[in-house]
Amino acid sequence: MRVLYVGNFNEKSNGARFYDSNRKLANGFIRNGHQIYQFSDRDIARASTWFGSRKFGIVPANFRLLETAKNFWPDLLVIGHADPIFATTLKQIRKAVPHIKIATYNFDALWHPDNVNRITAHADESDAIFITTAGDQLNQFARKNNVVSYFPNLVDKSIDTVRAFENDDPQFRLFYGMGNALPESERFNIASRILDRFGDEVIEILGMRGKIPLASIVYQRHLGNARMGLNLSQGEGDPLYSSDRMAQYIGNGLMTFIHRRTGYDRIFKEDELAFYDDFDQLLERIAYFNEHDDEARTIAKNGWKRIHEIFNEQLVAKYITEVTFRLELSEDYQWPIVLHRI
Repeated sequence: MRVLYVGNFNEKSNGARFYDSNRKLANGFIRNGHQIYQFSDRDIARASTWFGSRKFGIVPANFRLLETAKNFWPDLLVIGHADPIFATTLKQIRKAVPHIKIATYNFDALWHPDNVNRITAHADESDAIFITTAGDQLNQFARKNNVVSYFPNLVDKSIDTVRAFENDDPQFRLFYGMGNALPESERFNIASRILDRFGDEVIEILGMRGKIPLASIVYQRHLGNARMGLNLSQGEGDPLYSSDRMAQYIGNGLMTFIHRRTGYDRIFKEDELAFYDDFDQLLERIAYFNEHDDEARTIAKNGWKRIHEIFNEQLVAKYITEVTFRLELSEDYQWPIVLHRI
């Protein structure tokens, strides 16, 4: 089938975000045999004005999306984080392409009100909505015409190409791409405790003490130069919510620490991820695996193998297709397949 994929493909970054989840998901549809037309809404909005202004290019971008739908005649419209696209444009597309189905997805946390508003803006016009948080919070987006489901942060072997567990002598024992965290935040406090105990010669934490966030191939090379990764997300605690660093770390072969409160111990085994119950235990487990490198490498390899088996781009794209078109599920998907409805 033909899939019109509307999302932020970050053309302005000149390839620095090549590992973005949008590109992985697009690959999944292609590898499942579908034709993809990628419509990078933000970039098209910028390109639609003389001054490169996304704000003033929103209306032309919506017009161009409608024309693209008429010309491409898609069976499925996939929309991810497409803030510039109006709900009225989706209505016009439905009228112009009567057979079309619309699937929207969102990778961000639901504790942020702006993100809830972002999902809600397209909920009425969607046939299915997919969110990287599970549980009853998804009920708020259910409408008479749609279903809402959890879906996982995905991996792609053609993008997540590093096998960090094969590195015999990594420079860093632990990597954490924290980004910019407020000093009073949980993430900042835990990162400070880790650095105070183990030192920055063997621990690399981006976003504090002079370490700036990284992107591009440089970021991926840093993943390959570490043994372990800490997956601690901002606002963590909602069922199965994680930032996409989880897929990046495990998918590139780091032994990944993750808090048991996330619920991923219902999907992954103890020899696939390094779970911890509290932050004191996290510190002790870091110390333990510093001294037991063979165990860390075994867990890293097991986790890498498992995540590429169950969260890969083709399975996730297939799940979106089957749910959106109300087809019988063809796989034993290893994540919650509860469909929230009215």
